[in-house]
Amino acid sequence: MPSWLALGFQDSSSPMMGELSYLHDHVMTIMFSVLIFISYITFYVLFTTKFYKFLSEGTFVETIWSMVPAFLLIILVLPSMKVLYMMEDVKNPSLTFKIVAHQWYWTYVVPLFKNFSFLFSDKGQVFSYYEFDSVLDGDDYSGPRLLGCSSDLFIPVGLTSRFLITSTDVIHSFSLPVLGMKVDALPGRINQLFAMPSRLGHFYGQCSEICGSNHSFMPISLKVCGIGDFDSHSKLFTLDFFGECISSSIKL
Repeated sequence: MPSWLALGFQDSSSPMMGELSYLHDHVMTIMFSVLIFISYITFYVLFTTKFYKFLSEGTFVETIWSMVPAFLLIILVLPSMKVLYMMEDVKNPSLTFKIVAHQWYWTYVVPLFKNFSFLFSDKGQVFSYYEFDSVLDGDDYSGPRLLGCSSDLFIPVGLTSRFLITSTDVIHSFSLPVLGMKVDALPGRINQLFAMPSRLGHFYGQCSEICGSNHSFMPISLKVCGIGDFDSHSKLFTLDFFGECISSSIKL
């Protein structure tokens, strides 16, 4: 999570965020070099007495200032194209999570543990997923201010997870900087993201698109755990879901 007076990105927790950090450093290095060169030329022209008063053309100089920027743009474009390709070229994800944005909370739809996917509803439908809401935690929460949630999303470390993101009302934006994730949640449209966490941890994010009066109270809380812990957690919320199904059927 971000720390006080920190500059730059958070510590990357996925290969994609590592590539984005490298691209950022690469671009900033070139920009800083160009800034130094332009500043040198500017001060040289301002404070020197040597200048060409009657110069009307300079083919060599014009060629140089056309080719050098083109070369710099190529140096910037190639790493960017690589990162864009890596963000989309993901095959056969291990898990798929659906994320639905509302004003002003998130709904997560996660796959059920395989051993319990045979559960049936009163309409004969097979349950293969579990759905829960995640809202801003109350004032008694002892964690980071405006980042604690009532429910956390659990994903396993070292496995590729796919996130299908949409909205039910206005445009939102699902953002987890530490994993290099940021995509708009659009009503009537599904966008997707991929992430493969490389380390364990509890990571936070927020909605990054102004979506109304409570936009700043729409946090994201994600926990990356080991595969064994993820299986145990899946069994727990599957059993809770099974209990809810039994309770609802008894009431009916």
